[in-house]
Amino acid sequence: MKRILLTGGTQGIGVKTLDLLIKNNYEVHITYRSSKDVADEYMEKYPDQVFAHQLDQGKFENIEEADWLNDYDWDGVIFNAALGSGTVLNYSDDTKKNHYKKDLAMMHVNAMGPLFIYNKIEDNLKKRTKPTKLIFISSVGGGIAAFPYFTLSDGMSKAAVAFLAKQLAVENAQTLIDVFCVCPGATETPMFEASTLSKMTPEERKEFENKQAKKRLIQPEEVAYWIEQLLRDESTVLHGAKIDATMGLGSRPGLQTEGDK
Repeated sequence: MKRILLTGGTQGIGVKTLDLLIKNNYEVHITYRSSKDVADEYMEKYPDQVFAHQLDQGKFENIEEADWLNDYDWDGVIFNAALGSGTVLNYSDDTKKNHYKKDLAMMHVNAMGPLFIYNKIEDNLKKRTKPTKLIFISSVGGGIAAFPYFTLSDGMSKAAVAFLAKQLAVENAQTLIDVFCVCPGATETPMFEASTLSKMTPEERKEFENKQAKKRLIQPEEVAYWIEQLLRDESTVLHGAKIDATMGLGSRPGLQTEGDK
C-alpha cells in the first residue's frame, strides 16, 4: 500500500482527492488546521487507511515541530492546503486599517508553507530508492494567467507555488523524484464559494457560469482524478509539467470579461 501525504485534506479538492485515494487503496495522511471533526470522522471510518495531523502550515514553527513528517516514508506528497481571497478572512485578524495581515497570511500559507514542508522532508525523500511523486496545486490565477482585479497576494502566492514546482523539477531531472504542478480553474469548492460565488445572486451566478470555459464550473472530483493519475508510475513522462486544469480558461482568460458569444 503506497503512503501519501495530502495537505488540506478535509474540504474542496483535498477531500475529493482523499475519497479517491481511499477507494484506490492508498494509505493517506492528511493535514488540517481547524476541521478536526471531519478529520476524526475519516479516521474513525478508515482506521487502517487514514491518519490525520493538525498542522497550520502558515506558521513556520508548526512545521518545524512536526517531526511526524519524517516518521514516514512518503511515496507521494500532494501540496494542496491553501487560502483563497475569501477563506483568508477567517485565518487572519485583518482589518481595513491593517489589511497587510491578509496578504502576509496568503503568502505564508500558500507559498512558504509548501516550501517549508518540502525543506523538512527533503533529505528523507532523496534517500528513497523508490519513486516519489510531488504534486503542487497552484491555480489558474498566478499559475497560468492573470485576471483584472484578482487579489494580488493570491496570484503572487500561486505563482510562487508554480515556480517552486518548476525549480524542484529542474533539480530532480535525474533523480527518482517526479514533480508536477496542477493549476485548476474556477472550481466549485468552499474556497471559491467564499471568495466569489457567495456574493452572487442566482441570476448572477448563472451568468458567471455561462462565461466560463465550457459554460460551467469545474467539479473538485475532476481535479482529484488527475491528481491521483499523477501518483501512478506512468506519470514520470510528465515530470516538470505545469498542468492547465481549467477547461480552457487558462488559454482564454478573457472569457470572464467578454460578453456572451
